[in-house]
This record gives sequence, C-alpha cells and structure tokens, in this order.
Amino acid sequence: MIRSFIAIELSDKETIENITTFASRLRQNQPKLKIVEPKNLHMTVKFLGNIPETVAPKVYNILQKEVNETHFQSKSFKYYLRGVGQFNKFSVLWVKLVGDIQFLQNIKDSVENLLFERLKIDRDKRAQFKPHLTVGRLRRDKINYKAFDTLKKLINENKTKEFGEFNIDQIKLKKSELTQKGPIYTDLIF
Repeated sequence: MIRSFIAIELSDKETIENITTFASRLRQNQPKLKIVEPKNLHMTVKFLGNIPETVAPKVYNILQKEVNETHFQSKSFKYYLRGVGQFNKFSVLWVKLVGDIQFLQNIKDSVENLLFERLKIDRDKRAQFKPHLTVGRLRRDKINYKAFDTLKKLINENKTKEFGEFNIDQIKLKKSELTQKGPIYTDLIF
C-alpha cells in the first residue's frame, strides 16, 4: 500500500520565503506549532490515503493524460496567496488561494469523477473545493493558552496579507511517508 494524495506544488521561491517568515512568527507565539516545511508546501486536491501499489500507476496515468493534458495544455495559470485563516479551532493554520477558483473546482471535479468511474475510488464527502495551503498544525493539547489571544490577533491582522504568486501548471500524484521528524513527500512517476 502507498499512502498518497493529489496536489499542486508551490514553487515560487519568494512566496515560499514569505510564508516561511510568517509561519515563524506564528511559531514564536505557539512553540509547539508544527510548521509545514518549505519543500512540502502544497495545495491538496484530493487525499487518497492508502492505495494498492497496482492502482498508483493507473491514477498517475489518469492525472497525466486526462487531467493535466486536458485542463492545462502546457499552460501556467497565475494565482495569488492572500490572507490567513484557521480550521478546527486553530488546529490547522492556512493561507488562502485567490484567483479563478472555478477552474480549480473543475479540475477537482474531473479528478473525482475519473477516479470514481475508472478505479472506484470514493469521491470526497465535500464536493466544494476550498483551495488553501496549510502552513502549520497545532494540537489542542499543545496550545499555549497564555499567548493564544495574541495568536488569534496575529491571524486576524493578516486576513488580507499578500504572500505572493502561486503559478499552477499541473497536478501531481504524491507519496506521503510519515516519520517522527515529519512527513516526507515524493512525486510518484510511472
């Protein structure tokens, strides 16, 4: 079995640096915050979980031939990362993607439909795509409540902060290996 997901990678160095600098500010407030490593910054299109090794090449081929070639046609689409938010009572801190969200929704719908029709991979429960980049995770039992109001204020003050460009030209099949030092993501290519 291969633990995998489908993602769009962030590659703009200046944008990565801006996010890393901001994530460091968040960590100063919450020392137990697990910051996403710069090389791991991505936007998840679909989390697959554990899939059989025999299925991974089929997923890869669908993504390459029927999603990337059809939707991207060797073009790059410019988006921006702007604003900070949180999910699940501050357990996930993220940066919002701004741009033609309907285009990305179409890609997600295409991925969901093709994987279900061809490989019987279940569709996500949430059909609406909420594009964001996770920048950090904070377990509730690790929150420093003495500084928690400052964290909330920092997020509120940066709801419109500009982080930079996010150019998108393909989606990728990624492998996720969980280690004690954090996840290791690698491209799956067949």
